[in-house]
Amino acid sequence: GFGQRVLHPLARKSGQRVAGILPHNLIRKVDQLLLMADEPWSLPGFVSVWALSALAGVGLFVYIALTSTITPLQLVGLGVVVIPFPALIPYALLRRRALNRQKQITRTLPDALDLLTTCVEAGMAVDAAFALVVDRTEGALSETFALYLKQVGLGRARRDALAYVANRTGVPDLVAIAAAINQGEELGTTLGDVLRLQANDLRALRRQRAQEAAQRAPVLMTIPLALCFLPAMGAVVVVPSILNLINFVGGLG
Repeated sequence: GFGQRVLHPLARKSGQRVAGILPHNLIRKVDQLLLMADEPWSLPGFVSVWALSALAGVGLFVYIALTSTITPLQLVGLGVVVIPFPALIPYALLRRRALNRQKQITRTLPDALDLLTTCVEAGMAVDAAFALVVDRTEGALSETFALYLKQVGLGRARRDALAYVANRTGVPDLVAIAAAINQGEELGTTLGDVLRLQANDLRALRRQRAQEAAQRAPVLMTIPLALCFLPAMGAVVVVPSILNLINFVGGLG
């Protein structure tokens, strides 16, 4: 189609040119976010959309400046608001998707690791245990383990494939598990023992995170309390006192 023949190559070339202009640290961070978000876009494609969004913000600012009668100070304030906002939208959406995927992996990892440990301790092969976890689970973690099996099927070493998919997600728990498994293989430790120890640590870490979230709840509850309840209580308690004071002063006059 026209999109495959013309638009995609044009977007790829434009993205490569824009990426060559932008700072390398920024491009590296965007590339890492794309990997963490499971690559919804290629890097040149995302950079092209990012550049078009920034140009749309500039065009909107120029249009408002030419069609409205505002003071120069108001024009500067409008530019500070209008120009950066469209440019930040693609990056914010990409970062939100990557963080949501990390949260999903962190939430489902302890149960999946328990299942993996049970399968390995029952005598099942490691890759067969990963395949069973992929079949019995769903979501980002299942996709990550499926990618690991694909890498192993293509002939990649098991430790390299596991480290690759763990670093790709950017989840510290999964990275630590991959490092522990690789270290256990180097030292000759039984894989079931390594997985059992990591599963116990993950359960303890999940319990600690739940306790921390419970401790933060009273602090977070003060925000709606201050915004919603206190003004109403102030109106009920303070306003009658003010009215009585006004009436009392008026009676003295």
